[in-house]
Amino acid sequence: MKQITLCVLFILISSLVLNGITSTAQAETDLSILLNITKHAQKQLESQINQDSSDKIKQLFKEGTQEIEALEKSLINNESDLAKKHFLLAMKIFKELSQQLTDNQSTQTTMTNNTLQDHSTELLRLQKYVDNLRTIAKKYNATISFSELDTLFVTAKKQIIEKQFDDVLQTISKIKQIIISLNNEIRSYSSQQEQSRATEYAQKYLEQLDRLIENAKNQGISENIIQKLETTRDNLSLATDPHDIIKQIREIISIKEQFELTKNDRLESRIMQIEKTLLELSNSEKLSQTELDDSKKTLQTIKRHLSQGEFETANNLLRSLASLLEQLRD
Repeated sequence: MKQITLCVLFILISSLVLNGITSTAQAETDLSILLNITKHAQKQLESQINQDSSDKIKQLFKEGTQEIEALEKSLINNESDLAKKHFLLAMKIFKELSQQLTDNQSTQTTMTNNTLQDHSTELLRLQKYVDNLRTIAKKYNATISFSELDTLFVTAKKQIIEKQFDDVLQTISKIKQIIISLNNEIRSYSSQQEQSRATEYAQKYLEQLDRLIENAKNQGISENIIQKLETTRDNLSLATDPHDIIKQIREIISIKEQFELTKNDRLESRIMQIEKTLLELSNSEKLSQTELDDSKKTLQTIKRHLSQGEFETANNLLRSLASLLEQLRD
């Protein structure tokens, strides 16, 4: 309604400016109409101005108000020509002011839409990151609750729809803080599991190393080499940090390669695979307890032959056991 009224007023202005106020007689008869028109325009424009309006808008409104005051004074003094002049100036200023307000509203709308898009994009990015954290937490069997985050995401989406931008910024900030906390928790779980896996692997490797040392003694390997192997075994047994465990295992591998003690590595690798297969079958109904016990006994026999340097015997038993387990799996 305000826009329609202002449009009518500005059409009138255009008519007055272009035609030089052709309806002079009517204007002189009732010049107070000019004052009513300007005050009506002033009132409608004032309702659209607030403390956040630009200095230019405030200045234009001030100038327009001054022209109205001058118009009113001219009317009191019966200065019709001067009154018309102030009327035209006031309406010209108000026309410019109206355009400024329209442009400002358009800018505000654009900024609002951009802000909505920015917040929505940021929220979507955070949601994807949290979904990834869920996957990682599940991978490590981490008992972490995401319920608070889920609630905050719902709140943030509602705040964006309702254009509560200050509130949504605070909500997004809370989401980021919780994400940092959850990241630390997941890293802790990851570190614990990494250490557990490394320790478990070290124990298995120690068993292999014991067999290697016993085999080396049976083959008459020099005491110096055996001493190096025993030292690295002791270091490995004391290691708890995954990096230290890897370092010690690499040192053992280096000693084995240096003194050509790698003959049984392939057999040891196959033993580890058999142990893994036995573990899988023990959790299924494909293998009876008797078959499981017999397979474990055979595996111990293989390890004993391996530690005594009887590679061929160990290899033959491994083949038979692997074939049997493969049949049971099928």
